[in-house]
Amino acid sequence: MVKCTPLKKLYSSYHITEDKTGYRLTDILEMHFLEIPKLFDKDIERDENDPIVQWMEFLDGESKGVMEMLAEKNKDIKKAYDLLKIISKDEKARMLYEAKYAEISDQRTRIKSAQQKGREEGATEKALRVAENLLKMGLNVEQIATAAELPMEKVIELKKKYEN
Repeated sequence: MVKCTPLKKLYSSYHITEDKTGYRLTDILEMHFLEIPKLFDKDIERDENDPIVQWMEFLDGESKGVMEMLAEKNKDIKKAYDLLKIISKDEKARMLYEAKYAEISDQRTRIKSAQQKGREEGATEKALRVAENLLKMGLNVEQIATAAELPMEKVIELKKKYEN
């Protein structure tokens, strides 16, 4: 999972404010970030009795035991856990949940793949710009291929394009 903010906090809330004066536009609209991956960060302070932390642990609940323990501590989590037990018995509801979970997982995979592809394309574009600048400086093809970490053929192709 991705960490949303660089803050050393498990959760944060944000409001819409005017940039220069800090005037808060409304108390109605808020954005809350519950950063579940940070639950496992030993450098971040966490209060086991904080209801928000309990909900985060419940949402991340890997086992029945964890969920039951949280349900004993928090009456609202108990209601949610009781409902979850009922829903999990309903095969159709469970299948819908599993399909939704699989879609979210697939979406995360597509995003990671696209990010990696973007990084690779950006690195290639940068290497080509460096190679072009080195060609303008008069370096030979071998030196450019080594410096820009490009295949010799690509540098030769770039040199031909540059000479035309």
